[in-house]
Amino acid sequence: MDSDPGRSWPPAGSVTIEHEEGGRRVLCLRGDVDTAVATRFRRLQGRSPAVVDTIDAGDVTFISSSGLALMLLSGEASEAAGRRPTLRAASHPVERALQLAGMDDFFRREPSAGTA
Repeated sequence: MDSDPGRSWPPAGSVTIEHEEGGRRVLCLRGDVDTAVATRFRRLQGRSPAVVDTIDAGDVTFISSSGLALMLLSGEASEAAGRRPTLRAASHPVERALQLAGMDDFFRREPSAGTA
């Protein structure tokens, strides 16, 4: 039972856009990316989905359907803007969600560090 029902707890996850050298934009998802986290990002981002070059979801511990939709809409918007977004990293929960949605081949994958 919550001892302070009026208290607002911080989110367990985050979605941010980070800027790398060369102007590359990276959509970074971390922690529990639930509906509240995805909604907060959309509200801050505005109406248009984020246009990015890369998506990094390697540190996601849980992803809701809203979080997955955020990734997919960003991928589609990026393609429409002439970019070819890659999935840099995906945690097991993200891989599983993409597989269950039939979208496991939606994103191009960045080559692993140990592959040629």
